Amino acid sequence: MSQAATAPRFGVLETGDGGVLRHACWCDPGRPARATVVLLNGRCEFIERYQELAGEWLDRGYQVFALDWRGQGLSSRFLANPQKGHVPDYGIYDADLALFLDRVVLPAVVGPLVLFAHSMSALAALQAVIEHPGRFAAVILSAPMLDILTTPYPRGVAKAIALVATRLGFDRWYAFGQHDYDPAEAEALATNPMTGDAGRYRAYHELLRLNPALRVGGVTFGWLAATFRAIDRRPDPEQARRIAAPVLILSAPADTLVPVASHHRLAALLPTVTLCSYPQVRHEPLMENDAIRAQVWADIDRFLGAALKS
Repeated sequence: MSQAATAPRFGVLETGDGGVLRHACWCDPGRPARATVVLLNGRCEFIERYQELAGEWLDRGYQVFALDWRGQGLSSRFLANPQKGHVPDYGIYDADLALFLDRVVLPAVVGPLVLFAHSMSALAALQAVIEHPGRFAAVILSAPMLDILTTPYPRGVAKAIALVATRLGFDRWYAFGQHDYDPAEAEALATNPMTGDAGRYRAYHELLRLNPALRVGGVTFGWLAATFRAIDRRPDPEQARRIAAPVLILSAPADTLVPVASHHRLAALLPTVTLCSYPQVRHEPLMENDAIRAQVWADIDRFLGAALKS
């Protein structure tokens, strides 16, 4: 059986405030792992979407741990309408990630520990990298959401609207233009901001069709306000110098969700960083077509070969 077909082993964690976190592990019992990857997915994503990527990590000799952030996947949701993309504060993500690492990953870690965080996860996980500078041997940030594009509103206006709406008690309301997941999105290949690969895009929506409990729609005013606060706490020069691990940033100049200038700002602060740019990528470097993915994987393999001295 190919590694890509290896099914994950699922588990759940209860949080101290009554939440539930679903997590998964992919490993090959017949071959000792040479390193461990913590794979953190982006906003509105879920563990199953990363089956292909986890299989490729397995093929390279890694064991893989993944987490459904609270508010998405099959972890507990915050609101009565489970499709609303919401988080009261990124401090919840900080605590949930710490719990996941302490209870699940670190007791089972084999070899060096590698962090792979896509989009929103990069913003959520940076605090853990700063607070534990020696924990990760290497950090890979895929299209890291270090800021957000707020078209058609100017960024300052969007931030002010989110702040005012939250203070007025509308934090659980959808932000302007946001709504529940629409199955018609599965056919919007040409206009979707995530990937240009038709097969992978449709496979993602097929998973949502098969299990509607995985669906997440747009974001609330509260999510926006919490995200702006998290962006404002992004590493300053002193914090960035504390990141001891080498960092690889996978950046997409055509990204319509994340301003790539934020990637260059972070790269300028880090002591050891490699920034790779992919002009053909929309937002998800490892969800694009095979030719692009081969280039991205070559960059990852080169980076980890040096970082892990393998």
